[in-house]
Amino acid sequence: MPPFRYALPQVLVHWAAALAVLFLLATGTLVLADLPNTAQKVGNLRIHMIVGGLAGLLVIARIAMGRRMAAPPTLPGDRLARAGHVALNLVVLLMLLSGAMLAWRSGALDAVAGGGALPEDFSRFMPRRVHGLASRLAMALVALHVAAALYHQFILRDGLLSRMRPGGR
Repeated sequence: MPPFRYALPQVLVHWAAALAVLFLLATGTLVLADLPNTAQKVGNLRIHMIVGGLAGLLVIARIAMGRRMAAPPTLPGDRLARAGHVALNLVVLLMLLSGAMLAWRSGALDAVAGGGALPEDFSRFMPRRVHGLASRLAMALVALHVAAALYHQFILRDGLLSRMRPGGR
């Protein structure tokens, strides 16, 4: 019989990835987008790149753990939930890839490593457009994910959220 909850490593990686993605979406939209591309932006961009790489690694770890560890029993709507998780994981990985390509193509990687300046404008680079669109899609998917979890918890009352918290049965 499958466990009632996800294993502790799966739960911890899920919440760490969630916090990293929320941090990235908030700071990318509310902080980085409004800062001019001056030396003042470099520190913020460095943090964004480090946390972005970590978020990507956490998503890869979630995917790997999902393939190797037992999952709780399915609930109504699990097929739709699985599609949502796949979409969210793919969008986060697309943001990682587009962000890495942008950093490389624009020279931002050199700037955050201390060996160059930021470009005058990131928007002229195609990976920036992909990164921006993917971030908007990620925001929508995160909102949908949270809404679905709350719907299960408070409307269907099927105990869905208890599957993603540490502890015993």
